Amino acid sequence: MTLEDHLSPEIKQLIDRAQTEMSQKNWHDAAETLITVYESLTTFDINYRLVTALFMDEQYQLAASYADDFLYNYLEEETDFRMVVTLAIQNQNFVYAQQIAVLWHDEVVKSAVLKDVRRAESEAQETMATTFQTIGRQFYHLSDYDMLQQRDRYESARHLPVAEFVKGAQFLLVDPYVTPIIRATLFEDLQKLQVEGDIAYRWLDDKTYTINLSQVSLLVDSPIFETVADLLDERLGHDDPIAMDMLAQQVRFEMTLLYPRVTEIITNPEAWVTASIAQYYDKSTDNEPAEQRKWHQHVRSLIASFFAN
Repeated sequence: MTLEDHLSPEIKQLIDRAQTEMSQKNWHDAAETLITVYESLTTFDINYRLVTALFMDEQYQLAASYADDFLYNYLEEETDFRMVVTLAIQNQNFVYAQQIAVLWHDEVVKSAVLKDVRRAESEAQETMATTFQTIGRQFYHLSDYDMLQQRDRYESARHLPVAEFVKGAQFLLVDPYVTPIIRATLFEDLQKLQVEGDIAYRWLDDKTYTINLSQVSLLVDSPIFETVADLLDERLGHDDPIAMDMLAQQVRFEMTLLYPRVTEIITNPEAWVTASIAQYYDKSTDNEPAEQRKWHQHVRSLIASFFAN
């Protein structure tokens, strides 16, 4: 029995309508129809049709937001990969465009796509010089703003040419007045851009360290991250999947703040997970090692403060 056998007549009718609209190159109506379908049928097939219709209708921002739902599916075929990079370029989100581009396995294709990103940056610099100067100035002086404004200006900075973004990010990584979550996010951004060479960064203890990003794996690829994720799934996956999803996000933020010194701090992953679950259910526990408990409480406080704004 196929998926189509389980679809309601209404959904089947909408899919047929969207197919007709796309064959007639009526991209706007096709996108509207597929958005309705996607609310009930969130599959890559429908997502692909929707993103394609939005792309052809030049609704690039909306297309990119939907493509993110199945990003790794778009990295399986070269034409799909090029489309999502093109979406990022059309949205002048040059940082994200490069972060996607470097994920491609073929070096020749990757190099060609990165040249497309550089070309688009150059064109944008000619037409948006004043805008880029304003965004860059606000980015460099991020610590002059409150927490909410720091978040907004960081998002704007992702539209800068990559070289300018990297230069500003390296400066901000040692700025003591930039919020730790912004610094941690910038650190992760530089990793995803595959920035080479040593960089300095200020960690949660307010000390400055130097690291070569190419020599450390991304947080989500690290053994400690996998261990904690598996423990959460083991404890809550069957009994309370909603709690597991919420705690997975919470723990991801906590470990992002601790990165790249996660293994130094989380010396007892089971105790970290136990304490996280206890806190979620408003219970108490004292099974964490003292140093680990201190940092656990610290990152919780930082996250609570960040999202309160």
